[in-house]
Amino acid sequence: MTEHKFNIDPPDLPDEQINKHKDFKKLMYNYQSATKPLYKTPLYKNKKVFVIILLILLMIFVIFEVMEKEETTQVPAVQEHKK
Repeated sequence: MTEHKFNIDPPDLPDEQINKHKDFKKLMYNYQSATKPLYKTPLYKNKKVFVIILLILLMIFVIFEVMEKEETTQVPAVQEHKK
């Protein structure tokens, strides 16, 4: 088995490094976003969900455009064949 080394007496951090991580607004935002259910959050406020929905809608639009273009190119050939 491997031995694990635990540092039980780490050196003190400088004040500027401690102050860099003191951000109460960010802490509250992270807490509220973690505790509030996703279905209660408006979609435009959650950037990741908004971008994912936009990408899905864009993909659906492109797929329908390609399908429509294929139908328009196939329809005249079928009508000429019936004559």
